[in-house]
Amino acid sequence: MAGTRNEPDPNQDLFVSYIDFRELNRHKSVASGLRVLRRSIFSSEAEQKFIKLVDRFKPDVVHLQNIHAHLTPSIVFAASRLGLPVVWTQHDYKLMCPNSHFRVDETGALCEACRPGRYHWALAKRCKKDSLAASGMAAIEAYAHWGSGLTSKVQYFLSPSRFLAGKLLEHGWSSDSVRHVPNFIAADPALPPRGDGNHFLFIGKMESLKGVETLLDAAQHVNGAPIVLVGACDDPGLRHRLSHLPKNVRYVGTKTKQEITELLANARALVMPSLWYENQPMVILEAFAAGVPVIGSCIGGIPELVVNRQRGLLVEAGSAHELAQAITQLQREPAKARKLGQNAREYVMRHHSVEGHIATVTEIYRQAIESVTRPHMAVAERQTSWT
Repeated sequence: MAGTRNEPDPNQDLFVSYIDFRELNRHKSVASGLRVLRRSIFSSEAEQKFIKLVDRFKPDVVHLQNIHAHLTPSIVFAASRLGLPVVWTQHDYKLMCPNSHFRVDETGALCEACRPGRYHWALAKRCKKDSLAASGMAAIEAYAHWGSGLTSKVQYFLSPSRFLAGKLLEHGWSSDSVRHVPNFIAADPALPPRGDGNHFLFIGKMESLKGVETLLDAAQHVNGAPIVLVGACDDPGLRHRLSHLPKNVRYVGTKTKQEITELLANARALVMPSLWYENQPMVILEAFAAGVPVIGSCIGGIPELVVNRQRGLLVEAGSAHELAQAITQLQREPAKARKLGQNAREYVMRHHSVEGHIATVTEIYRQAIESVTRPHMAVAERQTSWT
């Protein structure tokens, strides 16, 4: 998408026009709602510019990441018409859940009521922002993409976590089309020796689904263990709470990558008290690469990485009591935290390397290309035999 924050790019003339969904949602009207709906379901502008990009770049395969809303699945149909294989990495649950994260915004309850062709539940539960309009538009978008046969135009869906891959299969995806491909991280093989760390670190957006309130509740029962919170906060209620913190908690707002690296290097553990089905959080891999263990919720893809008492500690999602106990345990046992961190670093170096990821994805590209070209070859062979 075009925008003032973009770096210069040789293909920026083909970027889709800028749209600010947050601003449109802030000033709701029938006109803004229709504009959001049109841009979310199918973008003829994105389709046309994508076709021009393909003509310019002549790719062998198209690999998608997050395309909803700004680009829309219109480019998937364009790629299919052009005979290009499509590989699509899933970072959330948007193709299965109109609200993207299997959660009702207002209540925070996990919800999997929507199944293929049953997206009316989004409207019935007002799951998106507790708004009939927003939930209705999300349901319409889901019905449109389901009814269009979108998923049949994609050769492979890549899932960083086994958990998300399992959800795709539960919702009707073919096992032949779903591949588990973990995220990668370029971990420095020569990590300098680190100390035991003197604080517990939270990194992420300050929002309820990340379990920030759970962490703040737990912080009052951890015997003064220092806790540092890093991340942006757009929630007025949370902003108020962040201005009245316990003495052992410090909110430092957003930080640069270098500053976060330094905070991690001096952390006893990373804390991830999420309340939703996290996929495969990069922040956990970053902590592991730094030799830092993780205290995480036993939910979604987190347990695949952390593994209780091997690379960190797992707690029940939403339990401030269990979270406080885990923080207290690693506060009192620095040697245990150090050992868990060493295990975590060894794991991430072995299973989440750049080289391993490239090899896996390259093989998937080869298979995707072959699956598209093979039918054409079969037709050509039949035509030859007829003549």
